[in-house]
Amino acid sequence: MSPRLLVWRTVPVKFALLGIIAAALVLAGCGNLNRVPRYDVPEPMTMETFKRQTKYPAQGLMNFWRKDSFQQVNRPISGRLSESQKDLLERHGQPDYIREGWRSKTNEVVDEWAWWDRSIVAQFVQRELVYEGELSDMDRTRIRYGNPRRAWTQEYEEGVRRDIWDYQGIIYDTRGLLFTFSDEKLVTEQRY
Repeated sequence: MSPRLLVWRTVPVKFALLGIIAAALVLAGCGNLNRVPRYDVPEPMTMETFKRQTKYPAQGLMNFWRKDSFQQVNRPISGRLSESQKDLLERHGQPDYIREGWRSKTNEVVDEWAWWDRSIVAQFVQRELVYEGELSDMDRTRIRYGNPRRAWTQEYEEGVRRDIWDYQGIIYDTRGLLFTFSDEKLVTEQRY
């Protein structure tokens, strides 16, 4: 076999291997966009946790037929738990409801635990506790009725947010519920 033929056969193999290695490096770098939980750090450099808001509050094309977002916990939580999750389970016991794997406005994948009677909600990013606070009226509505059919958000002035959720049946002309929230507190609830 001539040296020229040998070089010709090994060059495509080298390029194929380089292509596979480059693709693996790109996928390894881009595959985990959810690396470190975000915190707000105002002056004088104190980390404050904040509650994550869902990026897509209404039912979309992917979850059109599935309206519920929280699942009721029927058996004890097990599996890989972080220290903060274990600590939370020791303090409050098993949560009543769990909402897993939703995308926040800060582009993080968030898991959420809710205790209905204790009125507590906890949010986790990569199993690390990023928020623990009071269960709001907005959370209670989402647990009770699921994702709204349509949702609007309005901001009138800095820091004041108003959310409108419309719960309607599969057919658009059916009776529905309309909820209005101001900073996650229920303002109005009406049937139409």
